[in-house]
Amino acid sequence: MKKIADGKTLLIVGAGGIGSTLVDVLTPALRRIGINCQIEIMDGDLVEATNLGHQRFTREDIGLSKVEALAQRHITENNSGVTVRAISEDLRTVEQLQDADLVIVCVDRPEPRRLVHQLQVPWTDLRCGGDGHLVMTSDSQTALVEAMTPDHPAKSCQHEGALESGNLEFGFLNAAAFGAQWALQQLRGKPAPIQNMASITYGQMNFPEVSE
Repeated sequence: MKKIADGKTLLIVGAGGIGSTLVDVLTPALRRIGINCQIEIMDGDLVEATNLGHQRFTREDIGLSKVEALAQRHITENNSGVTVRAISEDLRTVEQLQDADLVIVCVDRPEPRRLVHQLQVPWTDLRCGGDGHLVMTSDSQTALVEAMTPDHPAKSCQHEGALESGNLEFGFLNAAAFGAQWALQQLRGKPAPIQNMASITYGQMNFPEVSE
């Protein structure tokens, strides 16, 4: 990763429902208020027809690298202090994270999340399922982060069988909004949100009590 002058490098790991939405809302917002930042998007997946509807891609993007499709969308001819760069690979080692000033992880597997949790730079972990979202940050209690990151198979942000039954849900939008607010506050050097868990239908939820 190559940093831009006077700006920080923000790495977004995952370009699915949360990640693609996050890039689409955060990039123009940073340009609007003049914050310099290099946004790196890391994901090895290609756009598939099954992604449409809950991820920010179109039929013209099918077969393309997700991160390349997103980066191309946000190229500007203006002298912008915000650049978007695609990294077409999956997160496998902590060395892939070493040059980032801020990291947002929004993937559906625990292994990349745990790599991000090791970092000494600010990070946030964005998750969703159906109409619910769960987000934690580097300011969350360590024992809570560990307890909420058990081994499990990869999970889509849509519950199994939901799309086939016509039940697309929007928890990924709330997770992306948290990530955008967190990133903006971090880049401004202002207090950022720490953690949140809620359902659009049932409202705010409490995290379990854990001991160090």
